[in-house]
Amino acid sequence: MLRRPYADALRDAGPLTVWAGPPESGYVRGLRLSAGEASVSFVAWYLRLLRASVTGKPVFAFNAGEFGVTKAYFGGMIAALPVLALIKVKGGRVVWLGGGVKVRKSGFMWPFDLLARWCDVLLWRDVDSPRLMGRGAVMPDWGFGLDGQQTLAPDGPVTERPLLAISLRGDREYPSLRWVRAVRELATRLSLEPVVVVQVEDDDAMGSRLARDLGARFVGWQFDDHLAQEAVVRATYAQSRVTLSDRLHGLIIAATEGSVPLGWCDRATRKISQHMEVVGLPWVGPDGRDNADRIGELTPDALAELVPLAHSGVRSARIRVDAVRADLHDTLTSISR
Repeated sequence: MLRRPYADALRDAGPLTVWAGPPESGYVRGLRLSAGEASVSFVAWYLRLLRASVTGKPVFAFNAGEFGVTKAYFGGMIAALPVLALIKVKGGRVVWLGGGVKVRKSGFMWPFDLLARWCDVLLWRDVDSPRLMGRGAVMPDWGFGLDGQQTLAPDGPVTERPLLAISLRGDREYPSLRWVRAVRELATRLSLEPVVVVQVEDDDAMGSRLARDLGARFVGWQFDDHLAQEAVVRATYAQSRVTLSDRLHGLIIAATEGSVPLGWCDRATRKISQHMEVVGLPWVGPDGRDNADRIGELTPDALAELVPLAHSGVRSARIRVDAVRADLHDTLTSISR
């Protein structure tokens, strides 16, 4: 999701050549890449970048989102460094926007440090990455730049929304019975119908179990095409007054659809707070208190106070993402050919 608006912003400045996995995958379809934009292999992408660097002044845009140093990432970046040096010498551009660094891996960060140093535009999506990398500013996650199906109300509770959405990661431990009970009681207290939503295929088994335990409706994984699944998820969030999730982009999608995003889940991590702090919504993430207790304290009046804060944060984030798009366009189109 976050890479689609990034690709769209880059496309505005010129033709794209992208390596994002096999072109026939649902992930690539979710990026809305054309057949001519999606490279069939990393080698094909690399050779095209090399050719463009020799004959012109291309732009190299590094992946958005959180990255951890793997062998593939490390080897690929080492292979790309000579080409990036040529791009810089010839007057091309190097950009890295909306990235995030989970941890620094000793002995393996130097290619990425060099990439960051060479960037003409360097913006991180969380508050910790500038400190970890020693350079760069912050921007809202690209996901905030996607238009939702709903227009955000200026203020006031969204009383016509009948649902309480819950979406949990499938790669984490199942939540405690106490948390499940707190969610069930929240739905009753707010007079909402609980619905469990699956945003990523790997979450399906966890979601199915949670729906049974909550007595909730289940919106499971339905499409291999990520864009089609996103439409189903958005339609559900657009009817949800509140969304509980430990998945960052579940919260972001929900927020852009006007639902109040709450990362008050048993297994939620500080990652949510790090990203939501960038858009002025630090309360979305865990704060050290017991999350079942926080859910238990959420009254209708307390929720009504959060609605305008959430909507204001999303509107501000969209304005900032639009400004990043405009600055990126100016930077890339200023290349003298």
